[in-house]
Amino acid sequence: MIRLLTLVQKAEGKAPNQRFRHEQWAPWLRSEHGIDLEFVPFEDEALSQVLYSGGSVGLKARLVIAAAQRRLALVRDLPPVDGVVVLREAMLIGPPIVEKRIVRAGLPLIFDFDDTIWRWAPGANGLFSLARMPWKIGAICRLSTAVTVGNEFLAAYARRFNPRTYIVPTSITEAQCTTLPAPESEAPFRIVWTGSQSTLVHLESIRPAIEQLGAERPVVLRVVCNAPPQPFRNVTMEFIPWSPAVEPGSLGNAHVGIMPLPDNELTRGKCGLKALQYMAVGRATVVSPVGVNADLIHDGRNGLWASTTEEWVTVLRRLADDPALRHRLAEAGRATIEAEYTARRAAATFAAVVKAHVPERSARQASAG
Repeated sequence: MIRLLTLVQKAEGKAPNQRFRHEQWAPWLRSEHGIDLEFVPFEDEALSQVLYSGGSVGLKARLVIAAAQRRLALVRDLPPVDGVVVLREAMLIGPPIVEKRIVRAGLPLIFDFDDTIWRWAPGANGLFSLARMPWKIGAICRLSTAVTVGNEFLAAYARRFNPRTYIVPTSITEAQCTTLPAPESEAPFRIVWTGSQSTLVHLESIRPAIEQLGAERPVVLRVVCNAPPQPFRNVTMEFIPWSPAVEPGSLGNAHVGIMPLPDNELTRGKCGLKALQYMAVGRATVVSPVGVNADLIHDGRNGLWASTTEEWVTVLRRLADDPALRHRLAEAGRATIEAEYTARRAAATFAAVVKAHVPERSARQASAG
């Protein structure tokens, strides 16, 4: 059994990048590939509760420093493991001190990320978030034994620093891949969007299209998020507070799922999670063809593309008027998930990277001797 210390940001079940990657791969890695992941979060409960809200800078600073001290203590006395996996970064502040200590200890380091984390993006913490030093990501890539990423855009960045870079797509578990019944009535036309508060700006980018469609016919917009958007004109809005328990079922009571994105460096690093979720539950899916979305969705075959306000109105109107088209796209989307994006398949890809670069501890010790 290969044992990997896995340094993550949050407790299990709390962060999408963990839940749809290593957390859902872990059972398959253990049962089919002899690889055990031991998750150790950076944030404790107190830090997670305040970190993404505005204000409380002093409290946040104290809690982050305490978390950093715990992380540093961990790597000063590393447990007997075969290697270490770092998701995004080992600490939310400072240079890659932890990653350097891991490498100096002689342990293989696998670095995984699924977003454009080398670019700073303002959020609830403003300039305070610069303490993360996002420019350190290239250095971590260079230090690592291997790098795994969620799509080709991220891989192109990582290869600038490390040729041992591999694509392991974000995936969907069997439990999340259950076809849900469509709404019984064709009216009102029901649209679903899911995401975090930080990505509500992407939903806002097609507000004019949704409001225009709502002026033409009855429309319900279901938003599954940790915060509600501002009300939409001409549209009935259903806000569902996000939780892991309600997430899969809350996506079903809609005719289509949407994933709008502006086209920029930050969004090209997205790994298509929203689209994967809609496709998994059997919903026709509309995306902006940005980054991996253009690879995941083949326009007219397993979903539809839309970029401009006019395109979004046209595509949504077309789906509202054509139940047979929605059904065909939904079936093809499900087939795409089952063929290419299951957790079992992604776990096998990740396991191959691990076995190529992480010898078991006994083998490493014998080699060192």
